[in-house]
Amino acid sequence: MDYVLTEVQVVKLPHYVETPANLTYATPLAACFDICAALDEPLALRPGDRFAVPTGVRFAPQAPLWFRINSRSGLAVKNGIITLAGIIDSDYRGEIKIVLLNTNPSGEPYVIRPGDKIAQVELPFPYRAVFKEVSADAFDESGLRGSGGFGSTGR
Repeated sequence: MDYVLTEVQVVKLPHYVETPANLTYATPLAACFDICAALDEPLALRPGDRFAVPTGVRFAPQAPLWFRINSRSGLAVKNGIITLAGIIDSDYRGEIKIVLLNTNPSGEPYVIRPGDKIAQVELPFPYRAVFKEVSADAFDESGLRGSGGFGSTGR
């Protein structure tokens, strides 16, 4: 399978959690890369609750490429944790936050720990991200939306 490798600038914010899985493709044929929680302490997500989990990263994909946020199948099947709000537009430049929802009806909260893999992120096929870490000063700020996310373009 031939992927088109595309450079994606990434800024790691001060609360970013460095783990071997973060921003990596788990296997050579993985369609998505993993992204991890950037929390200072564990967070209990009760059944029915949703929370925008910080990741500690900002991305600058090359337009017109965008990212789709996908649930991790293991979290969904084993714990009822799914993602919401699935597209990150190419002009968004703020911190990536992953909206998680606990659908588990058992009444047990699910604990998200700093550095836990919380979602899978994909570029449209056949593109595959190659991350280039840059400083905040060198980051491509050309996105029209800047850091306005989650409803910033209107109702």
